[in-house]
Amino acid sequence: MHISKYCEFLTHAWPKHRKVLTRGKPGVGKTVGARDAAELLGYDFISLSGPLLTPVVVRGYPRPPTEGDGDATHCLFGGIARAFRAVKPTVLFWDDLGATSEETMKAVLELVQFGQIDGRTMPDCVVQAGATNDIGQGAGVQGMIEPLKTRWDTIIEVETDLDDVVNYGLVHGWPTDLLAFLRNTPDALHDWKPSKSITIDGACPRGWEHVAEWINALFDDPEVISGCVGRGRATQYLAFRALINELPDVNQVLLDPEHSPVPDNPSARFLVAMALSAKMSAGNFGQAVKYLNRLPAMFRACAIRDAFRLETSLRRERKLPANYRALATCRDFNAWVVSDDGKEIMSAVD
Repeated sequence: MHISKYCEFLTHAWPKHRKVLTRGKPGVGKTVGARDAAELLGYDFISLSGPLLTPVVVRGYPRPPTEGDGDATHCLFGGIARAFRAVKPTVLFWDDLGATSEETMKAVLELVQFGQIDGRTMPDCVVQAGATNDIGQGAGVQGMIEPLKTRWDTIIEVETDLDDVVNYGLVHGWPTDLLAFLRNTPDALHDWKPSKSITIDGACPRGWEHVAEWINALFDDPEVISGCVGRGRATQYLAFRALINELPDVNQVLLDPEHSPVPDNPSARFLVAMALSAKMSAGNFGQAVKYLNRLPAMFRACAIRDAFRLETSLRRERKLPANYRALATCRDFNAWVVSDDGKEIMSAVD
C-alpha cells in the first residue's frame, strides 16, 4: 500500500475501531503517515517506542492492596496511563513493536486483544495501532509471537512512492531542487540497506526529509548531506543542485513565458518544471502552461499533476488560505483542460 493510501485507509479504519499493524522498510513513513491520519481526524496521538518498552512499562508497577481492598494491582504511568484517562478520540500507537522482547510482547498481548490491564478497560475513545520493520532490515526485529500477530484486525505493508514523497515535500516546504532531483533520479528515493558501520549507506524518504531540513537551514555541506542519505546520493544531489545557476528566474518565466530561456539539460528542465509546480496558481496558470508547452510533454505533465496534487493535499489538511482560488476555477484552465493535452494529463491526477 502506498503511503498516501495508507494515511487515507487509517482515517477510515480508526473511526470503526479497527486495529491496524503496519510493516515496512525503515524510513518509508509508517509513523509519519499515522500521525498525519490522526491529525486529519482530530485525534490525540500517543506513541510508545518499542525498544524502550518492558513488561513493567506496559502493565505498570505492582501496587499493594489499598486499605479495604484485598486485591493488588498495577500503577500505570506514561503513555499507557494517558490512554486509560483519555476522554476524546485517541490513537495509542505501538511504534517499532517488532523490536521489543518476547516477554514484552506477551505483556502487550492482553492490551491489544482486550484493551485491559487488571480488569481495567481503556475508554472506547481509544483505538490501538502499531508499526514495525521486518526481519532482516537491520532494525533489531527478531519476529513477533503468533498470538500477538493474530490479535490485529489486519497487517498491511507500506511502500514508498515517488509521487507521494514529492507531494509530501511540496506540502512541507522541501526545496524544489531536491524534489526535482528525486523526479530526475527516482531510484535515489529508497536504496537504503542495513550496515554495521556507523554510516548511512543508502537513502530513504526519512533521510531526504533530513536533507530538506538542512538545505532549508542553509547547510549544504557534503559531509552533512552524506550523513542523511549516504555519500553517493549526496554527491549526486549536490551536483544536481548546482544546476540552479543555469536556470531562468521562475518569476521572470511567469512574467514572460514565451521568451524566457528553456534549458537544454534534461536535469535542469526538471528543476524548472518543479519550481513552476510549486508556484502555480489560478492567477498564473495560463502563463505557466505557455512556458511548459515549450518543454517536452513529460515535464509539463509532472509540473501540472504535482500542482493539482499539492492543492488537493493542502485542502484536505485545511492549509489553504482563506481567499484561495482553486486552479480549476480559472479561465485559462477551463480552456486548457478540454484540449487533448489537458484531458490526458488530468486523467492521471488523483
